[in-house]
Amino acid sequence: MRHPGFSLRYFSPAAPLRDWVSSYYIFEADVPALADTLRAELAQVRVFLQGGATFSYGGAPPVRVPPCALCGPTTVAVNFCAHGPLRLFGAGLLPAGWAALVGAGASEFANMVTDLEAVAGPVARRALDRMGEARDHREIVAAADAFFMLMSMQSKPPPLWFTRAADEWLAGSINPDVSDLVATTGMSARQVERLALKIYGSSPKMLARKYRTLQAAVRLGLDPDHGWEAAAADVFFDQSHFIRDFRMFVGMTPSRFADRDSPWIRRLTIAKQQTAVKIPKLNLVS
Repeated sequence: MRHPGFSLRYFSPAAPLRDWVSSYYIFEADVPALADTLRAELAQVRVFLQGGATFSYGGAPPVRVPPCALCGPTTVAVNFCAHGPLRLFGAGLLPAGWAALVGAGASEFANMVTDLEAVAGPVARRALDRMGEARDHREIVAAADAFFMLMSMQSKPPPLWFTRAADEWLAGSINPDVSDLVATTGMSARQVERLALKIYGSSPKMLARKYRTLQAAVRLGLDPDHGWEAAAADVFFDQSHFIRDFRMFVGMTPSRFADRDSPWIRRLTIAKQQTAVKIPKLNLVS
């Protein structure tokens, strides 16, 4: 994304990390202040190399984001207010990456931000310092790779059999049905819920609501002329149901989303256009 004063670029993590980290991005904004709405998303690592920000989860009072932050998976839209000039590094953590690199139950960190140093220890501070000293984007990415590789040395093997099945379940259907995930995994509904809460931060029912809404938002943003009915694709009871879930997970009404040049859709388009960066299908939705 290149607008006057703004730049957004995506990068691929080192090959050994790609089951865990979806992509890196570097966002730069030469402005005194910036406000945006972030849709419900996967867990993120965010490093503020310049500037700072506050998050407001689902309309709650704003909280300060630490310079080196672990942002848990979200089930609500987040209002983001930053003071600039801003230079931000981010990394999307896939559910398998959360299980391997963080390990703690994702539901304990859902809809909140934590100082990464409190979770990762001194290696997080060293990564922040190394990124701050970097001369260009390539060196920032190298510092991120080094950080995640160090974290991986202490990691436990994640249940990839479950995350692969659940990722496909969420991204492969416009209306994920919890019974399909239970059947695919061969586990009981209670076992599936326990794993989903630990790795994804939400129950399967909530995940299904989140991803069917985010997929509808993608459809609406890419083809707004066909209106909410086409975007809803018969997976919502009625218009009020669609609007309610859209506001919860995207942070605005469908009409407002379609009537403006949505920053989310610009970011999605950029990710797709940067063909050298392999973006997992789940991350393109979340």
